[in-house]
Amino acid sequence: MVFAAVMESPWERSRVLSGFELSPIVSYNSGHPFNLLAGADINGDNHFTNDRPPGAARNSGLGPNYAAFDMRLSRILKIGEQSRLRFTAEGFNITNRTNYASVNNIVGAAFAPPFNAHGTAGLSPSQPLGFTAALPKREVQLGIRFDF
Repeated sequence: MVFAAVMESPWERSRVLSGFELSPIVSYNSGHPFNLLAGADINGDNHFTNDRPPGAARNSGLGPNYAAFDMRLSRILKIGEQSRLRFTAEGFNITNRTNYASVNNIVGAAFAPPFNAHGTAGLSPSQPLGFTAALPKREVQLGIRFDF
């Protein structure tokens, strides 16, 4: 789910407050399902990378959710009749929330029901159901654009 907006400064006649544009973006995704894997060739087909623990259904694991708040603030200054200078500041993941990207889904053949497994932040990446990667922390970038 994504919410986005573009808001322009309502004070066109003010030298200080005119020309501003604010653009927030709020994103949220629930966790994606994933297969729990045994990490062993349980069914004897010479493929150990696709076997689930006994009794585990497909997509019985649930990955981490994702939430982010991004923002862009820009200001346009007119230079003469045709030229413009745009200053831009953009921030990504403004709240600096840790968004995990993936889960170690190899749980072993002895993993037992109930299979409502969720990734866990307190585990190391090598442990079953530990998060293996995180998306970038807060990022900020500045820019200037000259239109003529």
